[in-house]
Amino acid sequence: MSQPALTDAERAAIHERFAQVPERGSTDHLLRLVQQHHVTLSMMADTKANIIITVSSIMLTLVLGRLSDPDLRIALMVLGFFTLLALLLAILAVLPKYRPIRHRNDRLPPGFNVLFFGHFAMLDEKEFMERMSAAMQPGQAYATVVRDVYSLGSYLAHHKYPYLRLSYLFFIAGFILACIVAGVELALA
Repeated sequence: MSQPALTDAERAAIHERFAQVPERGSTDHLLRLVQQHHVTLSMMADTKANIIITVSSIMLTLVLGRLSDPDLRIALMVLGFFTLLALLLAILAVLPKYRPIRHRNDRLPPGFNVLFFGHFAMLDEKEFMERMSAAMQPGQAYATVVRDVYSLGSYLAHHKYPYLRLSYLFFIAGFILACIVAGVELALA
């Protein structure tokens, strides 16, 4: 059941009510919510990749066991090839991308994220404490969290999800193509 559209007066009244909410609590909640959402998306991607890894591994085992069947050999080879590609792409999706950032001449590289272990692990404890203290200063805490949210989202968009999407596409394409090839093989036999 669809909700009736809000009138301009209702929208203005709602906006007025929200305008009275103190920004600090709202901003904290918003940043926490966005960060939590990104972590949840990452966990979901890992779960989906693990499903593809498991199913692909089982499929490859079954395909390799049936390759001696001359009637379906080509279809099984097609299925095995695409399943192997799906498996490899799913593994790449969950493979940790850890490259420690090196700093030169006491300068941190662009994109340094003090909240990510892969970046701060190369700092000694004293420098880490100084960087965290600077990040917690008024006006800097939000910028630090926003940079972390950006890093999480960028990693999801440019690493996990493209590999995961390709993995699913190859998995589906392998099944469709194998069914077509099997149909042709059986029709010709």
